[in-house]
Amino acid sequence: MRKFKRLVSAIMTLALVASLYVATGNTITAEAAGVTIGGVVISGSDVVIAASGTTSSEDGLYHLIASDACESAPSGTDVAQAAVAASTTFTVPLNKGNANSVLLKKFTICVMKGGVLSAASNSMFITNPEGCATYACNRMDYGKKGILPALETYQANQNRPKDLGCTQVTLTLPLSWITNGAGTPYTFNGQTYHFETAKLSGFDFSLRKYNSQGCQVTLIIVADAGANATFISPYAADGLGLHNYYGLNGANSDGLNMLGAAASFLANRWSGRGFGQVDNFIIGNEVNAWTDWNYMNCGSIDVYAQQYANAFRAMYNGIKSENANANVYICTDQQWAKAGASYYYAGKTLIEKFNSIIKSQGNIDWRLATHAYMTPLTSATPWASSSYLTHSQSSPYISLQNIDVVTDFMCQSDYLSPTGAVRTVKLSEQGYTSLTGEEYQAAAVVYAYLVAMNNSYIDGLIISREVDSTAEIAQGLANGLCNVDGSHKLSYSYYQNASDPNIIAQASAIAGVDLTTKITAR
Repeated sequence: MRKFKRLVSAIMTLALVASLYVATGNTITAEAAGVTIGGVVISGSDVVIAASGTTSSEDGLYHLIASDACESAPSGTDVAQAAVAASTTFTVPLNKGNANSVLLKKFTICVMKGGVLSAASNSMFITNPEGCATYACNRMDYGKKGILPALETYQANQNRPKDLGCTQVTLTLPLSWITNGAGTPYTFNGQTYHFETAKLSGFDFSLRKYNSQGCQVTLIIVADAGANATFISPYAADGLGLHNYYGLNGANSDGLNMLGAAASFLANRWSGRGFGQVDNFIIGNEVNAWTDWNYMNCGSIDVYAQQYANAFRAMYNGIKSENANANVYICTDQQWAKAGASYYYAGKTLIEKFNSIIKSQGNIDWRLATHAYMTPLTSATPWASSSYLTHSQSSPYISLQNIDVVTDFMCQSDYLSPTGAVRTVKLSEQGYTSLTGEEYQAAAVVYAYLVAMNNSYIDGLIISREVDSTAEIAQGLANGLCNVDGSHKLSYSYYQNASDPNIIAQASAIAGVDLTTKITAR
């Protein structure tokens, strides 16, 4: 891997900062009552903060405060001062790796009022953490077709991802795996952490194997009950041991720094330098379904979204500061506009609130991973009409039949990336049971493949799973393309040959409809 070095000239830096006024949604007007920070970007070994607008200060100075995500200025560190002016540019050292690093900090301009500092501007984080990245791995964007692989040795040795023609796989990393033991020392922001690597060595083997087969790897990072308590949000304290996964700690400085350190450590380790390569990171699992999959009892979606955004930002900056080309995703499930239940938030609403928070504090290139499962989950006919599935933004649920609802949503101007691009959507977990008949499952995976291939905004289709899970079978879900003993179901050969016109015709015959007519291309 080549070393990633970013040297930005003064002119280029100012141009980038200026562009961020538009990208972050900040508007500067002559009538503005305060100061607006329009850009915070890494330039070489420094961070450049540009602001516009004036307000009075008793000492005639603007004070630039660097705070943690969980803090509100003036809490934080006064890192620079400048005379009050209509246009101000601060330059402060990034200090990557040192105790006084500002990699995870948000910046606010404060002024002296009544003898004390008070906030006089919006707050903004660094928006290009990739500007200090150690590496820029060549991404393995070889195709959309993917599988959730079986990791048991006797199954993994079958090398089915390659046999299926897959170019993507996903793996899940519970943070308990790097929690215990003396571990490997890793310094982040001046603090040395000890991350356990005994279990990671197995991941290293798998990553190298999948990479060698031409498979891009996506890593899902989750906080399980066994994770170091610092990883887990205090809002999850009342439910520890009662849920699948827990919210990441965006509530205090120790948690934010540890999340940033862990993300940096994993991105650095898996940057293609012998341990294997991870191109994509998903932060949390089905985070809108908070009771089961991202437990945080915050009391309101606004607090919940802010806590998740805090944690996401810390991990995004940690990842991108090591691998400039990594993609980082949030994750929601099939509950789109359906609201009212006490145990989940509508995915659309959570995305709206998350995006608003991120844009207001410095837009970054986040992506969306979604699980467009059937409603009910035991259905295996994704082409069939349903009152739950419409092609409007008010659709209660989404599935592959109306995934255009999600990609159309992401095409809206308010949701574009900092460069103006549409954020891609990864179907990171997509499965159909065979318990209602192997033929229907086989037709369903072909249909899913056709939908993904005909939507330019979808960057991956991960069929869940390669081999049946006995625990899921007990729930009525035999989603594997193989039985528990590893023998192939009909869906195996159908997914293997999903682009073959003969297979498409056979799948259509099973469905009783030409599947190509049930696709909304994008």
